[in-house]
Amino acid sequence: MNKFEELYSFIDRAIKNRNYAENTGISLKTALRLFEKELNEEEINSIDKFNKNIEQIYHSVCSKNKNFSASSLATYKSRILKVLTDYKKYGIDPTKMSNWPRKTISPHLKKVLTDNNLKEKTNIFTETNNSFHSFEFGGIKLLIPKTSKTTDAIMDGELKGIKVELKDFAEKFCKQDDLPEETNKDKE
Repeated sequence: MNKFEELYSFIDRAIKNRNYAENTGISLKTALRLFEKELNEEEINSIDKFNKNIEQIYHSVCSKNKNFSASSLATYKSRILKVLTDYKKYGIDPTKMSNWPRKTISPHLKKVLTDNNLKEKTNIFTETNNSFHSFEFGGIKLLIPKTSKTTDAIMDGELKGIKVELKDFAEKFCKQDDLPEETNKDKE
């Protein structure tokens, strides 16, 4: 019988084997700690029992953590479900962890936008703005597609460094007077 504590060890092994980024591991452990407070003895001693009772445990977590937003609690639940799914696939048998497919991040080519292309892109973003997280710094607009991963990253503050750098860049290099006339007209 696998105990709840083994989920923490599993996350540590996954980080060590580069299957989880360290920040991801930290956020997964935070979710585990939040849920662990609501477990009974049987659930602490059995991951299967914990998994079986996840909905009831989640409701208990929600009722005892009124200071959290509903979306934050839903995010914590999704992290718990991720750990449980990954643990079933790769954690029970340690040899399976070596076969865990890793996500590779490849650098994207940067494309310099021409004035016409920039207008087209701006129109697309304006029309579908509901499906983007939007941040504006000076004359720079950062649009990030809304997905569960990007929403989680934003809620966890993983974009904070990027937002600070963009703000600094915008303050240093982008002044309203320096923007092309068409852009200034759009602002009015």
